[in-house]
Amino acid sequence: MNMRSGLAVISMIGAIGLITYGIFQPVEGEVRWLLCLWASAPLFGLAAYLATRTGETRSLSRNLTNLGLVFLVGFGLISLQLLRQQFVRASAIAMHVVQDEEGQAISNIRPVLASQKVLRGEIRDMRGSVLVQSEPVGNAARRVYPLADRYDPRAFSNIVGFFSTRYGQSGLEATYNAYLSGERGNEWQRLRDSLLSETPRGNHLTLTLNADLQAEAAAALGGRTGSVVVLDPSTGAIRALVSNPGFDPRGLSFNPGVADREAENERITQYWQEMQVESAGQPLLNRATQGLYPPGSVFKTVTAVGVLEHSGVGQPETITCPETYLPDPNAPAIVNAVGGLATRTGDPSDLERVYAFSCNTAFAQYATRLGAERMVETAGRFDIGTPQRMTTTYRGLSDLLANQSLLYRDAGFLNQPRALADTGYGQGQLLVTPLQMAMVAAAIANDGIMMQPYLVQTVKRPDGGLILTHSPQRIRRTMSSATAQTMLNNMSAVARYGFGQSISSFVPGIAVGGKSGTAEHVEGAVPHAWFIAVAPLDAPRYAVAVMVERGGEGSSVGAELAGRVLAAAFATE
Repeated sequence: MNMRSGLAVISMIGAIGLITYGIFQPVEGEVRWLLCLWASAPLFGLAAYLATRTGETRSLSRNLTNLGLVFLVGFGLISLQLLRQQFVRASAIAMHVVQDEEGQAISNIRPVLASQKVLRGEIRDMRGSVLVQSEPVGNAARRVYPLADRYDPRAFSNIVGFFSTRYGQSGLEATYNAYLSGERGNEWQRLRDSLLSETPRGNHLTLTLNADLQAEAAAALGGRTGSVVVLDPSTGAIRALVSNPGFDPRGLSFNPGVADREAENERITQYWQEMQVESAGQPLLNRATQGLYPPGSVFKTVTAVGVLEHSGVGQPETITCPETYLPDPNAPAIVNAVGGLATRTGDPSDLERVYAFSCNTAFAQYATRLGAERMVETAGRFDIGTPQRMTTTYRGLSDLLANQSLLYRDAGFLNQPRALADTGYGQGQLLVTPLQMAMVAAAIANDGIMMQPYLVQTVKRPDGGLILTHSPQRIRRTMSSATAQTMLNNMSAVARYGFGQSISSFVPGIAVGGKSGTAEHVEGAVPHAWFIAVAPLDAPRYAVAVMVERGGEGSSVGAELAGRVLAAAFATE
């Protein structure tokens, strides 16, 4: 084989390798696929040119051959693109769900239209109560919501989502569409129904959700904008996931039985438009999983874990709580939210007391001791990432769309002393979801092991046959058992004598631990109110995170809301 032939073979192998790698990229990897496709073009062209090259240097025949190669490669690339879109990734593209700039879910409308005649599967809570189902209407089907007979449907809207012939799907209706429509897990029955002209039926979802607790948590939040998350620490099962404001999914459900279909479509369009106005407060945004907020002092929990895990440099038992702390002489000093804290924490103090009384200057010092590298490493244990390590699609929760929490946005941010210190007490450029902070609390409650959160327990066929079931999955150990026990003691101190004592009054006789947070976000605006909690401390069954946008003090508003949620959790067991 001469050099020309060898180069042609190498070019062809390289082009085929790029296409093979790119064509099987997920839908989210469209950019990688297009880069591979375009990068393969010159390689294909070079291989073809070398393979067809003759001794002629300039001739009409040779020019026509070269032109033909250009068209051949071009048509080949178009064919590969069509092959990927219409065959290799056709199903994934058809069912793909994305978020717009406001965090709202958008999906393809065509699969929804095609499934109008399908009796979609039921969605049930952990006790088997039917929340959503379909009923036949003539030759079509209509999505109905039995949950509205007992609860406010808006409390469940960002979980079950909507199913609309005009606007697609969201929530579980989108992420589990293939199961609910019967396209997955029930293929033979769907083929039989098609051959016999019978109404196709979808599969049923049973959730980990406690519908009574979900309703009570939503009622406790009331008309305030915010969210509530309740997890089972030992399994990751989601018991409640509230986002307010919500929407009524019945407003987007088309009724094929009405005589005036145009009026029915107009009703749906009007309701959709009402949800889009600014005053509606983005009801399609699931604040519990997609909302990104500065965490304020609840993040001191993560910093405290770092201090305990790196006790040699963190020195948890030796700390002060001065009125001000100046990590950078060229930047403003850090101050405490409450004056005279040293009289409560003692001077010098220790980690438990500065955590209980939420001393900003103490945790700014802790962060400075740890340094940027250890702060990044500690936050990463809890999936609070950096822009350099962001994933295309965050998989912290696979059942619903979820955003990844961020330690900072700008490269090199933590290299600034004041920025590092601010991050230590929960400000800086931190952005976290309420779900992520619930997972932090749950990891502490579960001996340091963080579990994968999940919402769907089982998927079953209409005849009751099991298609899939969720088994608890461990993400990783985030801290040692000793650190987890120390953090439980620190959270207990918050509820016993610190800035969070009021939470204990809602669950008398039950030992509870927690941490308040008051997060500054826009200068001059009322801060966000946070609280995370675990209970009972001797054998934790619940991990809670609550967040009220512009709610005020976490030690009062947040603690009260978390206390009411915990009380409801025990009452609805």
